[in-house]
Formats: sequence, C-alpha cells, structure tokens
Amino acid sequence: MELDHYCVIKAKCSEDSVLLNEYIEQDRVYDFLVGLNPEYDQVRIQILCKERVPSLNEVIAIIRSEESRRNLMLEIPTTESTAMKVKEGATMVVNQQKNNFPAG
Repeated sequence: MELDHYCVIKAKCSEDSVLLNEYIEQDRVYDFLVGLNPEYDQVRIQILCKERVPSLNEVIAIIRSEESRRNLMLEIPTTESTAMKVKEGATMVVNQQKNNFPAG
C-alpha cells in the first residue's frame, strides 16, 4: 500500500478512479491468496470461484476464520488424570498426562 502513494496515476474522471481502486484491491487479493500455504488451497479455490472477488479485508477474515477452525479441530487437549497401578504388591498413584508422543 505504501508503494501506491508513490505511483502517480492521473484519472480523467471519478469513474476512472473507482475502477483503478477496484483493480488495485483485486490485485492485492490475488497477491495475498498466492502467498498462502498449500494447506489453504481449498479455501483459496472457494474464494476465487465466487462471482465477485471479495475485498482484501473479507478474504483475510475468511482465512482467519478457517485458521481458527482448523486450530480448534486439530488441537489435542492436554488433560491430566490419575491412574492406579499395582507393582509388586504395592499400590502406586501415578499422574498421567496425555501428549502427542507415541507409546513406546
């Protein structure tokens, strides 16, 4: 956006100015979408298939929403529980914590 201030484009009428602003907005949306990680390919396709290209703010909101949804769905909650184990006739209380590591 900072570079836009240095770019001198003279519009002949207000309609030219509106068209130019729409073009710049679309260009920013495309640049943003190209820079997304491959894991967002499906969302990128959904955005590009819309009849009207959303504004940059709308696209960012869609991506943030998807990112939040994924974080909630993929999050493995860490919960603590207590288990009783019997070893050689003695009862031991062991605190267990679920984690992402495979048993082994």
